[in-house]
Amino acid sequence: MDDLAGVLHNVALAARAETRSRIANSVETRRFLELGLGLLQEDLLQHAGPVLDGSDKSRLFDAISRERILGAADEGWLLSVNQFRRRWNLKNHYTEDLIAYLFRLGPLAQRLDEMDAAADRLMTTASFGDLVRGLAGAALHQARADRLTSLRMILEVALPSHPRVQEFATAQHELLLPRWAALYERVAAAYGLRLAPGRTWRDVAMIFNTLLDGELVVTGRSGNPPRLSTGEDVLLGGILAMLSSLVANPADWDTLYMPK
Repeated sequence: MDDLAGVLHNVALAARAETRSRIANSVETRRFLELGLGLLQEDLLQHAGPVLDGSDKSRLFDAISRERILGAADEGWLLSVNQFRRRWNLKNHYTEDLIAYLFRLGPLAQRLDEMDAAADRLMTTASFGDLVRGLAGAALHQARADRLTSLRMILEVALPSHPRVQEFATAQHELLLPRWAALYERVAAAYGLRLAPGRTWRDVAMIFNTLLDGELVVTGRSGNPPRLSTGEDVLLGGILAMLSSLVANPADWDTLYMPK
């Protein structure tokens, strides 16, 4: 479980550093934040919240009140007004920490760990083509299964200059993208593939991740993943089509196996 002490900037501001860290990582704090994310999903994705006219972006959080959060809590949690006030005595303090919690890197780094492990398993027996299909399918499944993916996309567009959103964008560029690039480079090297002149593995990671984001947007809008005329998934079809120009020694991907 990721450490929230460095993520939440406004929790228990009056407490000492050690106490703040303990409160930030308490199950009650996580529960309050999870409840808030659940209400955001209900408001923004299921259209049960306030009408947004785009003139005041703070209205995204108008309906996320302490009373609503406590009302959404299961009786077994025994969350109280005093527990909430001990953590956040102002609504905007909670809202800011809710945004920070949504854009924390921990869950995305864990997804990358899972992709690394999946690549290791597949490389021993799968052709390069099957490995690409497996990793593309796994990445798409991870993103769709993550209930926060759509919320992050909404707030990235609605609040592009927010400090937490900016930090997330920087971390994606400086921390996560290099990890994706390293994964692609490791897989390609295992199959004896070389990068085309003038390209970098960071370029490859950026292209593939942008394809993934685009597919998620279209799927979220229509409810169905986009398909090519061949019936192939757009993400997979795009990756396989571009590989031939990104790799210096392209091959028949389905007959290319890792050298023994």
